[in-house]
Amino acid sequence: MLKKKTGVCLISIPKSGTMFVSRYLEKLTASPVIFGMEGANESQLHTELICGWHPEIAAVLRTNSPNIETIAKRFAMMLARNRTEIFDEMSHFSRIVSDHGFHNFLRFLINPSISEIQEPQHIIDWADRQGLACVYLHRDIRPVANSLAHFLASGKSFLVDIDTIAHAADLVSTLYAPLLAEEMRQWKEVAKDSRLLTVSFESMMECPAHWIRLICEHGNLVFDNDALIETPESYRSWTFRKDKSSWRETFSAKQQEKIESICGEKP
Repeated sequence: MLKKKTGVCLISIPKSGTMFVSRYLEKLTASPVIFGMEGANESQLHTELICGWHPEIAAVLRTNSPNIETIAKRFAMMLARNRTEIFDEMSHFSRIVSDHGFHNFLRFLINPSISEIQEPQHIIDWADRQGLACVYLHRDIRPVANSLAHFLASGKSFLVDIDTIAHAADLVSTLYAPLLAEEMRQWKEVAKDSRLLTVSFESMMECPAHWIRLICEHGNLVFDNDALIETPESYRSWTFRKDKSSWRETFSAKQQEKIESICGEKP
């Protein structure tokens, strides 16, 4: 027998509003955000990163970019936030699980591979067993690529620090964007699943109150209707980027062609 939904499992590719939505939901509903469907300690994460860096990424890291040991330690701390030793201990509390939809996000980050994408149906079924309503947040791949390139080269990431925006743009257009687009394509195939609420980042930015309300209702999260924000500027996460340069300013003509070729239709 499936549990009554008492929270949300929010899935989204990086730089598509993940932090904005999950942290705002946490503030609005007082439900804890847990990052990652599965927890792992520093030792486990370090072992899972035995593959090492993709050579093209390793070649353009800043000299002070964290090494694999530091990355594993920092990410383990993030995964531990609000997580109990036994996940089911929190099953009667409302909560928000936020995940990027990969088997191992760190492995994807340091050595991108299509094998890291988790099957959407597996995630929806997992959320069902946990008593969570599944939400997929998607965004046009062009601004995603732009935001990711700037984030990797800005020094704001506590995991990977690329030396220049030009190198970050090359990595994103060649390695990251194709995999992110493939993940969105796979989620598009399950969009008609009645257990899934699909939300576009663009629609969220136009009317955040409407979509946040729908997400809360989807997961039976109790919230104060009067506290809903009317504009996205009313709440900014730490990943907010002030520089609003367009993706065409960030990527070369050749890189733009690569990104355009993988866009396809929006989910």
